[in-house]
Amino acid sequence: MYVEYLEGEKHDSSGADISENHETFQDAGYLLTDVDLIIDIDNLSKEQIKDIISYFEIKTQIVWTERGAHFYFKKPSAFRGARGICALGVEVEYKHVANTKSITIKRNGHLREIDNSGIREELPGIFKSIRKASDLNGLDEGDGRNQALFRHRTLIATISSWSRIVTFINNVIFATPLPPDEMDTISRDMEIKAVKDGEAAIADLIMKEKRIVKYSKQLFYFDGNEYISDDDQLKRLVFNYCNGQKTRYVDEVINQMHYRAKLIPDDDVFDIKLKNGILRDGKFIEIDYTDFTPYSINAKYDPDTEAVQIVDDYLNHLTDSDEDYKKFVLEMMGYCFVVDKEIKRMIGRFFILVGGGGNGKGTLLSIIRSILNQKNCTGLSIKNMTDERYFNVLQGRLANLGDDIQDEPINNEQMKVLKNISTCDFVEMRKLYGNAKSVEMTPTLIFTSNHIIKSFEKGDSYKRRVTWMPMFTKVSKKDKRFISNITNEKALQYWTKLVVEAYFRIYENEDFTKTSKVEEFNARYHEDNDSTLEFVHDLDILDVEGKRGPEIYEEYELWAEENGLNVQSRRALNTTIKSVLDLETKPVKINGKTARIYQKC
Repeated sequence: MYVEYLEGEKHDSSGADISENHETFQDAGYLLTDVDLIIDIDNLSKEQIKDIISYFEIKTQIVWTERGAHFYFKKPSAFRGARGICALGVEVEYKHVANTKSITIKRNGHLREIDNSGIREELPGIFKSIRKASDLNGLDEGDGRNQALFRHRTLIATISSWSRIVTFINNVIFATPLPPDEMDTISRDMEIKAVKDGEAAIADLIMKEKRIVKYSKQLFYFDGNEYISDDDQLKRLVFNYCNGQKTRYVDEVINQMHYRAKLIPDDDVFDIKLKNGILRDGKFIEIDYTDFTPYSINAKYDPDTEAVQIVDDYLNHLTDSDEDYKKFVLEMMGYCFVVDKEIKRMIGRFFILVGGGGNGKGTLLSIIRSILNQKNCTGLSIKNMTDERYFNVLQGRLANLGDDIQDEPINNEQMKVLKNISTCDFVEMRKLYGNAKSVEMTPTLIFTSNHIIKSFEKGDSYKRRVTWMPMFTKVSKKDKRFISNITNEKALQYWTKLVVEAYFRIYENEDFTKTSKVEEFNARYHEDNDSTLEFVHDLDILDVEGKRGPEIYEEYELWAEENGLNVQSRRALNTTIKSVLDLETKPVKINGKTARIYQKC
């Protein structure tokens, strides 16, 4: 959002106009949000600032000002402060909603130059405020550079890139660099060894070098490409830092990290990391992304990727070459990339792929698992999802892919879980030996079944949430290497293109593509699932209007029993009559007595 500034000024007036864009304003400021942190640098030359950007590979939004630049970052939780000496040894100003309402973006009709518009990286260590640090900007020979830089080096020792920072200060911040021999002494690494009672120091070193964070009660470490949570791999990683020590030493280091690592809130919304960028809010942003996200996909998005015949043939087979249905299938897959709770609540679906055996349903789950990365998927059945021993594994996943679910009705407890997850409502989750807590989860629920499964619940909320996807076309010729061929590197690249573009469509249309195959199948399913629907659809308004509720219910009971169908409740029948025929029971006087008969709503 933007606010109109006074003409030629850098502030607004009381009651100034606010807009979603700045085009209508001659002078404007950007309204800071709760998650914005602006680093204002105005005491370095623009060449020095460009050196910072290049040397430390900063790709966040940068707005160039008359005297310097504004760097836009994500504000760390509980951040406070307004001005200080940062790790680069220069004074900077920290602007956030607690001290700054808005910040200049446009003056005299000219928008300031903006790089990487819309990107907010995590606050890097180079801009963290350092207590007791001194301003090193412009120090020259005779100003005590050596002593000042050595002291500064000790103050920033916990920052993983301290050695590069020291080198940068010498080469760019100082007026004249120190000689190489003096720099060698200052830059010499302080070796940390695994010694008795040294577990805390080793934990500090690992947390710094591997960017350890804790999310959903799990430790994640950065392997250079993505964040990984794997207890066995973590133990081996820590063991390499603890040569010669016993396993209890390793365990203590890991426990130290569990207690002290940066906590990532369970309700944070994360970007989806691809090899060449991220998916965020329905858009692809090309960036070398190193911020924490539990979601990483081992593929690139390239809109110019060439089509792969085996993929197109498979989609045609699944959908009987129906173009709208093909879009729908891809959108179901792209829906797995949607982690925005508001979008998930608005659409609120789970999916059941239904058809006979050997027609490609299970293969589709394997393909989705290959695209999303195994670590981002679970495979719980509907029954398992109500078991607290399994349920917690859904946290931090993009999809649950349940293959061949049981041929038994979906009971009320199972239905509650399905609906709560598909609409991101709070659910109770408890890890082994831990207390229960309420969490909102965003995984897309996809199941396959060889059977059309009934449900205890028949209401509109179930009808809105479930999407049955018919897949009855049989495979004419089996190929034992089919899954390998349709998920090889070239095929996955093409799958990624198709699925990401389907993800774009979901955000653009705020819904799925309409397809008669799905709509007609679901209408038939709900009629079969709810005998009141089939009964009422055979009636005319005149068959019901003016009659009492018990009369119609008696006719329904007889019809259901004759046709071997389950009899639903009076309330269910009344709800269906109101929905289909627009009739409801109302009190009227008949022969001096009150009776309730069906009348127009």
